[in-house]
Amino acid sequence: MVNFRIDESVKKSMEQACREMGLSMTTAFTIFATKVGREKRIPFEVTAEPCGPASPWPSRREEPRGESLLARQKRLEALCAELRRSLTSIHTAIPSSITGLSMERIRLLCGDELKEKAAGIAYAGQNLFSGRNAGALEEKDLCILDEYLEDLSDITEDLWDAASVLVPAMKAWTGGDTRIFEEYEWRLSTVSRNLDGLQPVMQRFLRSTARRYGSARALQNRIRQAAAQVETDCVRTALEDLAFLAARSYDALDDSTKARLETHYLQILERTLQELGQEERSGGDPAGKAALCLRATSVVSQVLSSGGQAQRERDQRSLEAEVTALERLAALRGDVPGGAGPEA
Repeated sequence: MVNFRIDESVKKSMEQACREMGLSMTTAFTIFATKVGREKRIPFEVTAEPCGPASPWPSRREEPRGESLLARQKRLEALCAELRRSLTSIHTAIPSSITGLSMERIRLLCGDELKEKAAGIAYAGQNLFSGRNAGALEEKDLCILDEYLEDLSDITEDLWDAASVLVPAMKAWTGGDTRIFEEYEWRLSTVSRNLDGLQPVMQRFLRSTARRYGSARALQNRIRQAAAQVETDCVRTALEDLAFLAARSYDALDDSTKARLETHYLQILERTLQELGQEERSGGDPAGKAALCLRATSVVSQVLSSGGQAQRERDQRSLEAEVTALERLAALRGDVPGGAGPEA
């Protein structure tokens, strides 16, 4: 095991990049270590200054949905293969000399329960991406599928982490109290419960329809990714509040507001955050840029809030209209005091 500290913003950025490539952070670091060991060098150029101005955002151009589906299919297959490898490594490493309730439970989990659930996920994935479903998938909300893959990636990494500690512990065990394995039983049971939690997400995906714009979760990720490039505390706090507001209000926006938010206001916010980050790194006074970022954050908050307020006002007007209609109908029937009856 190799443990080291890493800046939280760097970790989040790398996790996002790894998810897009269908990798876990563990796999990415392993690839890096293997390449360094083989080539005896850092496998990329290391410089004190960036080679040129770098945009904090990838291109907003959407890839063709067919290519996007293929990337997701490959990622699902890779995650299922990693699940199988971790389960096999644990199951084959259990020595017959270790007994006790916890170890018997671990045997059942890795030999039967988790193995069957992993196989079920792999089988469902094969059916999902089969040729007969190609047209149907084009009409689904891929943001929900991404949520499913992210959850599965987290589960896969949790299982790998448990295996990387449990297998050496079993090999080093020479006798004594087997209750030391209770922690691993709990961790594997948690993995099993989390695998069960994937099915509702998949059902939501299968019932979904394609959305023209992104999801609230995607908007949150975009805001947090932008926040990762600045260090000013008040700006980061405001952006975290903005991400929370996005989760509550984004879905209530109409399409025109979503389009304006994503293609105009957010781009302005991203640009101001980029300028603040550059000012911070250059050692200058970031106060002016920070104030500009706070103002841009406030504008985006107002757009989100006004959109939610507009939805609430529409709902209120609809309810009021319905109540008015019912009152008129009751009056016509003579059901309310002072109402004109049929004879009148």
